[in-house]
Amino acid sequence: MPADFTALPPSFESNFPAGVDLKRFEPYFDYISQAPHKYLMCSLQHPKHTSCELGAAEFFGQEWVRAMQLYIPLNAIMTLVFKGNTILKNPGKNLYHYLTGTVRSCLFLSSYCAMAWYSICCFRRINKKDSMWMYWVNGMLSGATVLLEAPGRRLELGLYCLPRALESFWKCGVKWGWWRDIHNGEGIYFCLMTGVLMTLYQKDPASIHEGCVDVFDRVAKC
Repeated sequence: MPADFTALPPSFESNFPAGVDLKRFEPYFDYISQAPHKYLMCSLQHPKHTSCELGAAEFFGQEWVRAMQLYIPLNAIMTLVFKGNTILKNPGKNLYHYLTGTVRSCLFLSSYCAMAWYSICCFRRINKKDSMWMYWVNGMLSGATVLLEAPGRRLELGLYCLPRALESFWKCGVKWGWWRDIHNGEGIYFCLMTGVLMTLYQKDPASIHEGCVDVFDRVAKC
């Protein structure tokens, strides 16, 4: 049977983005109709809770668990690889750095995701509808949570995000007709970036992260 959108709150359709047919969301009707929400996007973000705050709190807790599952083994491996020689000499100090680093990283990732989730709800209540500026400000607020991380990690996260930002920019340019797509362009991009890193490693190794220098040193010895 077709979804009965008339059963949803009257404000649901009036606050829907202009020019978008509500029936396009028919496959998700059972999901978005779990609780009476005022805004469609709120029903998609936290379908079980009508309270945006409760939904964000639950999401933060869930993300904290996922972050622990990621960072506990990851930081343990990084500690063994890069500080293996000093673990037995100073186990207490290394354990302290491992635990504090893991907690900071988990707090950053959980806060980043929760901020991205919750700030849009706040803007939506203020603006009474979805607008593009909300997502620009949302990105800046979410990105600011990187200040919870150690200064050295901020650079690593920036370098991790940069290729994805460039990829998104490239795809947007293709979609908007600014340029044509290049088949297997990722391979060309990877070769160029690797060439830049290798050049810096040879000419000015102090300009790149010591972890990268370590990796290049090990590769060079093979």
